[in-house]
Parts: sequence; structure tokens; C-alpha cells
Amino acid sequence: MINQFILKVASRCNMRCKYCYVYEHQDQSWRDQPALMSETVMRMAAQRIAEHWQGSEERLPVRLVLHGGEPLLLGKAKMRRLITIFREVFDPLGINYTFLMQSNGLLFDPEWVELLHELRVGVGISLDGPRAFHDRHRLDVQGMGTHRRVTDTIELLQGTAAGQAIFGGTISVLNRDCPPEELYAFLRGLGLQKLGFLLPDHNFEHPPAGWRGPEQPTGFGEYLIRLFDCWIQEADPQVSIGFFEMPMRLLRGSSLRWGDEYWGLTPAMLAVIETDGSIEPVDYLKVCAAGITKTSLNVATDPIAALLATSILQPLVEREAHLAPVCQSCRLKSVCGGGLLAHRYHQGHFSNPSVYCHDIQQLLDHMAATITLFELAASWQKKADAVSIVN
Repeated sequence: MINQFILKVASRCNMRCKYCYVYEHQDQSWRDQPALMSETVMRMAAQRIAEHWQGSEERLPVRLVLHGGEPLLLGKAKMRRLITIFREVFDPLGINYTFLMQSNGLLFDPEWVELLHELRVGVGISLDGPRAFHDRHRLDVQGMGTHRRVTDTIELLQGTAAGQAIFGGTISVLNRDCPPEELYAFLRGLGLQKLGFLLPDHNFEHPPAGWRGPEQPTGFGEYLIRLFDCWIQEADPQVSIGFFEMPMRLLRGSSLRWGDEYWGLTPAMLAVIETDGSIEPVDYLKVCAAGITKTSLNVATDPIAALLATSILQPLVEREAHLAPVCQSCRLKSVCGGGLLAHRYHQGHFSNPSVYCHDIQQLLDHMAATITLFELAASWQKKADAVSIVN
């Protein structure tokens, strides 16, 4: 069952981030999309998702992520209408669902905070760290830096009970020029407790600077190790970093409740619904090639389940079967999962290792060693406690 949906409520943006996979890479199909999702598409999307849930034996909780572009461009009245429509369709059926939003943070005001709290929409904000590094890539449409406006929004969210209730933390695209210790200290200095991190979107056809092949380091392996160590050394259980927590869970032999595109081999059951109602796979694949996410499916004519039969979705559903031969025999495949699909693209297919293969191996080996040390320390402590009790 597909239970995670990215609703592209706006296909335009009030920023021009230099690395954006929607606006600044191969795929320019956004130009042909309606700027905003219409009420008709909203209702058809809600009905199709509800039908999909009803037809599934699993009937999993549904996660609805409002995305763009910038989702707040939808406006307050249409945002209220969107949520109302979904509730009208979902609530009578007893569907367990959650609304989330990923925003660039530029349009927030106190009224938005109160509205999203009333509508029970969780909010994540994109922030790439200290000003010098954030403003290098995350610019507005006039080419001006956005750092101050984004941190003002974070302060607004943190400053009221309503904001605190909906604020779900930040996502940062990593930049090797920003020392990981500085990045971590900056984010924690803002009082943030839920941190998300993303590797830059590169693949074989558009590799990272200085890349010499997947068997060679790009520098991000060492970077991630240092960032991981910052988190471990702080040892604050209130600080959550999913990018590290998920592979640690897998290294310990546990499983993931839902598939994650970065880690593991559990199917990543996710669909995108564009402003025109198109049903597509994950949108970050747009960085690979023009039109790569196009399926000809639409909520006006097709069930959500039809996406499961498309060839583009198979590497996310049958993940192990679509790994590169070198990954099939790798000792880390159950944790790494071959790497993010977009990072494996080359000449029309994904059966390649990630361009970050060596870096991921470095990180996972370091994590495994850290877990071993923790387990040894815990074992020694138990023995010491037992001796103390006996004595």
C-alpha cells in the first residue's frame, strides 16, 4: 500500500535555490503545471487516496506532505479549504492520517502559525546552517539571501505554544565548505532538536566536484562521521537526527516501520500528486532527466495503485532486485539499500552504486564501531554493577 503522499499544492516558488531539483536541473515540466492545485484536483486526490486505503488489506496510517514549490503560496483560504476537503473525505472512513508541510519559511506570519495549528499541520523548515553557507544557495527571486527571514520564522514558531506544537524541525542540504561542527553548533544554538540532513543531489552524469568514481571518497564520508560524532558526543536524547537514527537501527538488526528512500531495503511506498492531478513517483528523480517522473496517470482517471505497475517505481518497490551487481554482494546492502535512487542514475537506469558509495561505507563502518563501543561499555557497566551488589 502506498501510504505517503506528497501533495504539490503549488508548482511555483518564491525562492531560486541554486541546487533545486525541481527548478534548476534537467526537468523543467513545472512550467507546464498550473501554479496552484485547484479545488477539483484537491477533492479528486482525496477521493483517490481514500479509495486506495479502502482497497488495501494493510490500511496503514496515511502521511500527507504539503509541498511545492512553496506550499504557503496556496494562500490561507485555499489552505483551509484543502484540509477541509480531505477531512470530509477521510473522517467518515476512519482513516488515520497526518498532515505535514515542508516550507522555505519566507511567508510565515502569526496568522499562518495559528491557522496551521488549528488545522493540525506539522511544519518543517529548510535551513542550510549559518548565514554564509545558507545564503550561498538559498536565494529569493531577487537573488538576495534568505537566512535572516528563515531564522525569524523559526523564532516565530518557537515563540508561541501554537508554533511549538506544529514545528517539526529543519532540513539542511549539506555543504562540505561548512565545517560539520559549525553546522551542528549553529542548529543546536537555535534550540532545534529535530534535525534533518540531505546529501547534495548528484549522480553519474552530474557528479560531485572532484569525483573519481563510486569507489573513491568525495569527502562527505568524513564529513558525515564528524557530524555524527557531534551528535553522539552531545548525548542529548531529545535531539533526533533521522539520517543517523535509521541506519543505526538497521545496523542493530531492527527494521524500519516505513520504507526510507535513503536507508534499507523496505519498499518506499510514496507517491506525488502534482497541481494538475498527475500521479508520479518521488519528485527528487527530476534531477536525473527531463520527464523521468511522467507516468500519464492522473487522479481524474486513474487509481493510485496504477503507479505500482509503472517501471519507474520498481526500484523503490523491489529494491533489492534493482541493486547494482556490486551492491548485491555487499555486506552493507541491508543498511545502505544501494543509496538514494537519484544518486545512482546513469544512462537511463538505476542499477548502479551511489556516487556516494564509498562515503556511505565510511559512515556505516564508523557507526557500527560506535555501536560496538556502546554495547561493550554497557556490558562492562552491568558487570561492575553486579560485582558491586555482590560485594
